[in-house]
Amino acid sequence: MAPSTTTQRPGPPNPQSSSKALHPIYQALDTRNYVKAIKLTSPNLDHGSWDIVKALRIHAYDRSGKKREALCLLWELLTSSCGGGDENGEIWWELMDKMEVMTDAADLMMDVSNNDGHLDLNLLDAIQRMNAKCFALDVTSLKRAAIVSAAESIEAPVKTQSKSSKQGKGKKSSANTSKAKPKPEQPIILPPITDETVLETLAVSLKIDGLYDTMSEMYHQAAVELGRKSDHLTIEQYNEYGSVLEEAVCVHFKAICDCSSITTDSNVGPKSYTLQDLETQQRVTKYYERMQSAALQLAKHSNEALHFQWTAVASLWYRDSLGDLVTIMQYFHKLLNTEDEIAKYTMSDSEKDRIKGWLVKILQLANVDDIPSKCSTYEQKMGLLPRLAESLSYRMIQNKLQDSAATATTTPDDSKPKRRQYAPSEADWDVYLETLMVQNKLEEALHALREINCSPLALGGESGDSSNAQNAVPQIHDEDTITNHVGTILPYTQRKKLEQMSRIGLKLGKFHEAEGWFKELLSAFPDQWTYWLGLTDSCVVVNGLICEEGWVRCQTFAKEVGNEHPTLRGPDLFLVELVALKIRHCSDDNKGNDNELFKELRKMICEYGDKFSSVASCCFADLRPYLELIVECSSRSVANGVIAEEVSLLLKWANGLWMIHSQSSDGNSISEKGADANELRERRRKLRTYIFAIQVCYCLAAALRKTISLNESLVAELLQSHTPTMNEMMAEWRTSLAFLPGVPPKDGGQKETLPGDEIVLLMSQYLEYKASCKSNAASSERLLVAAAGLLEEAIENSPYNPHLKIAAIGVYSRLNGVHRAYEHYQDMGVRHVQLDSCIYLILPVLIRGGFYTQAIQLSSSLLKFHGSTSKDIKQYSTKAFQKGYLMKAKEMMTFQRQKMRSSVQLLQAKGLVMDCAVLLNATDLIGAKQKSENRLGAEKGLCGCDEDVVRADQLVRDAEGHFNAPSVIHCSSNAMSIHDYDASDNRDMSVNYFEILHQRSKESQFDIVSESLLRGYTQSLLIHAVMVTDVAKTPKKGKVPKNTEAMLSRCQSMLNTIKKAKQFVDTGDFEMNTVDKLLWDVTCSLCNVIAEVVQGNGSTDPTDTLAERESTAVSLIELATACLSKAQSAVTTTASDELYKLVPDRIVPLFTLIETTARLFALFGWGKRKRSTKETAGALANLALLFKAFLSDALQMMKQSRVFDCSGADVEFDIGTEYVQKAIDYVKSSRAMTIDRVDPFLVEMTETLQTFANEES
Repeated sequence: MAPSTTTQRPGPPNPQSSSKALHPIYQALDTRNYVKAIKLTSPNLDHGSWDIVKALRIHAYDRSGKKREALCLLWELLTSSCGGGDENGEIWWELMDKMEVMTDAADLMMDVSNNDGHLDLNLLDAIQRMNAKCFALDVTSLKRAAIVSAAESIEAPVKTQSKSSKQGKGKKSSANTSKAKPKPEQPIILPPITDETVLETLAVSLKIDGLYDTMSEMYHQAAVELGRKSDHLTIEQYNEYGSVLEEAVCVHFKAICDCSSITTDSNVGPKSYTLQDLETQQRVTKYYERMQSAALQLAKHSNEALHFQWTAVASLWYRDSLGDLVTIMQYFHKLLNTEDEIAKYTMSDSEKDRIKGWLVKILQLANVDDIPSKCSTYEQKMGLLPRLAESLSYRMIQNKLQDSAATATTTPDDSKPKRRQYAPSEADWDVYLETLMVQNKLEEALHALREINCSPLALGGESGDSSNAQNAVPQIHDEDTITNHVGTILPYTQRKKLEQMSRIGLKLGKFHEAEGWFKELLSAFPDQWTYWLGLTDSCVVVNGLICEEGWVRCQTFAKEVGNEHPTLRGPDLFLVELVALKIRHCSDDNKGNDNELFKELRKMICEYGDKFSSVASCCFADLRPYLELIVECSSRSVANGVIAEEVSLLLKWANGLWMIHSQSSDGNSISEKGADANELRERRRKLRTYIFAIQVCYCLAAALRKTISLNESLVAELLQSHTPTMNEMMAEWRTSLAFLPGVPPKDGGQKETLPGDEIVLLMSQYLEYKASCKSNAASSERLLVAAAGLLEEAIENSPYNPHLKIAAIGVYSRLNGVHRAYEHYQDMGVRHVQLDSCIYLILPVLIRGGFYTQAIQLSSSLLKFHGSTSKDIKQYSTKAFQKGYLMKAKEMMTFQRQKMRSSVQLLQAKGLVMDCAVLLNATDLIGAKQKSENRLGAEKGLCGCDEDVVRADQLVRDAEGHFNAPSVIHCSSNAMSIHDYDASDNRDMSVNYFEILHQRSKESQFDIVSESLLRGYTQSLLIHAVMVTDVAKTPKKGKVPKNTEAMLSRCQSMLNTIKKAKQFVDTGDFEMNTVDKLLWDVTCSLCNVIAEVVQGNGSTDPTDTLAERESTAVSLIELATACLSKAQSAVTTTASDELYKLVPDRIVPLFTLIETTARLFALFGWGKRKRSTKETAGALANLALLFKAFLSDALQMMKQSRVFDCSGADVEFDIGTEYVQKAIDYVKSSRAMTIDRVDPFLVEMTETLQTFANEES
């Protein structure tokens, strides 16, 4: 039956009817009486068919927890503008996916019985959803298989109900049957929703569910529909037109923020891309196109300058997105049409066919041969968009200049102007200049910058034309000046103008002019280091060579600025940088002058240190690169193991500094009456110099050890002869405690760090270095205990110094005192964005110390933070965009897409939550008032229990959310290699600035990504194993069960996942210790066993027998047993921290697979009790018992690692005995805590594995 169309959507006939019907609904929603709101919006009421009523019903459903009902009604409302069919699923794909995730067999049966023809949902199981997300198979075939599976699951309940109806419920069943098949009505096609109120109401529900693509599509259709009939709108519709278009632009902007960024920078080397990258970039480009189109419509409608600037900047962003899309498309075209192995692995023909199929679907092409023509079309559009943006932004600039000039010539009266036209704002110029830069019109951009009237560098200053500068500053009368003006009125500043001109001058090769601009900036901001570096680029380093004339000019200018501003560090540090530049650019043919340069650099370092070491605590941080440079370069001309002359002179200089400024041995202690402010100030100046001198000595010693391989005895001799003893440093620190003004922090004073804390950090550095040099573990522990005790005392005196606590975390992690390290981390008060930048300090420590629940809690808080940040950035970046701060909005959006969504810490947190969920300790959870029994998988996770199937299905459903931990499964499945995953390392390494002599080892970004993706593969294998076992059928009469489509598809998916996981490990170039690699091989072997037993050879070949499957399974299990035997031999030499890490990463997954395999074998008649009669049962029993022995050995190793016999700190300086004892107690307590957090799980596994030893009686 052909559908009929109408031009009018259902709505209130008049305002009176609208108010009468909607007022009670709004009142119920305001009072959160959602049940009443649902009743008041019933479709049986007269107003139930109105769009606004349906939208309010959707909102009520959503708020009351009936998510699926809300989505189904939303689907009905949005698809009413289409004729139905597969087109709806493609247009509203996000909404359909969300409904399918929330749909089970019962829901599907209910939809069929209610004759919901508009809902053509497909029931996908967990494996099918995983395959669809990783582009493994054709999605259409998956959905077709799902329909068959759903029909089978629905048919059984229906038959059951018919049987029960014969037992007395026949009449009711007949009545229901007659109602279940009403006469189909003729479908009516309505126009898209354009009502502003309805759109905003629906947008609220869509925003809650994170359906930004659906929101973008909804507003896009509304904008197209309104644009189509814009000439026939009523006055009310015309006014709504602008509001809808403005909201449409913002909605598309939010949708872009919800997409990850794809790195396509050719400067970083060859880059491989995935189908996920292509799909994401295709969507981003779609949103930019819609954003640009809606902005252009809006600009024509409103004629506002801000909206024209929206169009211009959206055109530029659309152009950039097209460029990224073209790069990815060209990569795949080259991948499929050349013999180059750009994919870093050999692709089979089936793999190429799979990629071709997805390329055609994603790019909506007839075939992959159309990619070049598509790229050509996009490139032509990329050439047009910047010209459009330039035309629009230039016109707005000129209009504002003319209008502001006209306004300036008019004499204002005393009344406040209703609408004043201001000169072009900073945002206006930013957009225009960006359009020129994109087109490489640098000369025009430079000319435009010269013509801008700017605010002065400093108001009231004499730089520039003061009259023009004052005219550039907008006159703000009151708040109405801001609220009545569309967009920003902030002027372009002189500082920003000079910065832009300097950058463009460098690009154009106008070095002399750029030099003048940088000098003008430095005259106003002499401590801005980036300006000094820009000055070197403009006149010192030209084409990679040193310009001597420019070098002299820079030196003279720096001395002049330094004389004018003697207290600022920038000019003096630049003099050091100038000498360092010559050393860095010195050619091999000019080696004879090196000694003079080294001498000059040493002289400049000493002068800088003498001048600023007493006034700036960061003096050493300023000079550290140059100290390392002089050691590295001067050591080239001397024999290995010999200290260069200039380095020796630096050591003597630093040695003299700390000796002169030592205050613990000068006999001038503070009197009982105290000291005046001048004396305390002078003492703090001496203390800073004392600390600086020791830092210099430690830095030179560390650099010498690294550069010339100075052996430990020579390093110890160097430190002994040039640095104070520990006793002297301890006395200096205790003396510094008397310099405190007022009440110390520990007694309730101001929350600030103490000036002497740096001495404690230096002492702990020395002790850690000495401990790392000891070959005897007991001697090393005593030194570390001394460092821990020292830091504990310092933290008690200075409880608000985070660096003391960071140092303590490092010391306790080496002592395996993990709980105390965790307490220090908590005391630091890490919050908000610091979670992402500083969680690396403790997260690996917790995993390697057996505190899995704490790791889960911290990781969960990080996931929650990222989820909330994503919402906040969408909100505030959109506000900035609406107010006219276009570049700030872009900056926030880029930060979210490039930094936050791809955070390497976010990826690590996902993997850790998935691995450790099964080891959750209820006692450690917040709110647990009493100790509870630990049980494997008590809360969540796959552990071989009866709940695994339900949990596996739920994990795949939860994986749909980017900020949910299970999404790590899709991260792994879409990355064939580590290099395919774009990760942003947001860790703040600067908090470890005090690590000079001894640097704590930290995980590299490569290691974090590889481990996290491998965790994703492990969880994917476990889910496959559970779901494959779930569809296995019992053999009958000794014959293999008939392979169903579900069995074959799940087994094939599992085998593909095993292949990808092995390939990932084999080609990943990351290191796995012996036990880790062997257990990984056992895991893969057991997965192969499950697939082999369930499907055999995957065909109907008569040679496929139970005996054949059993023989293959035995061979695979024996291979796994051999690997496990090697792992057991190596476990006794594995460090305890590695064993704790293996528990969630390898041990628990392997135990889960053994239990899952045992369940499968029991289904085939090869149960545990048949180990003596069935070869497969015996092989699995041998493997399980060997694994039990492995766990026993690992448990014994862990018990031995908990022994801590250290009785004190064997050091040569006086340290508080009570603090040393505290440190010892903390370590003992922390190690003992792992007994309740690790051992119960290992014991439970060993007891379960012991059941394999029972034989059939």
